[in-house]
Amino acid sequence: MRVQDASLTFKLLNPCPVCGAETALAEIEPHPLHVNFEIHGYLCDLCGPVKSLVVLRSSRSTAFH
Repeated sequence: MRVQDASLTFKLLNPCPVCGAETALAEIEPHPLHVNFEIHGYLCDLCGPVKSLVVLRSSRSTAFH
């Protein structure tokens, strides 16, 4: 039986589109046109703000609005 090293199979969840490093969720703001969506902004430690994703608002978020 062959066992793979876990560090070799690890994939980044939110890679930077510029340098490939891991990004972190930096801000969440409401979508300006659609109440059921929000904009997630991601930050790379090396490149700065690099991407934004429009995502469906979670039930947790809508409970407070």
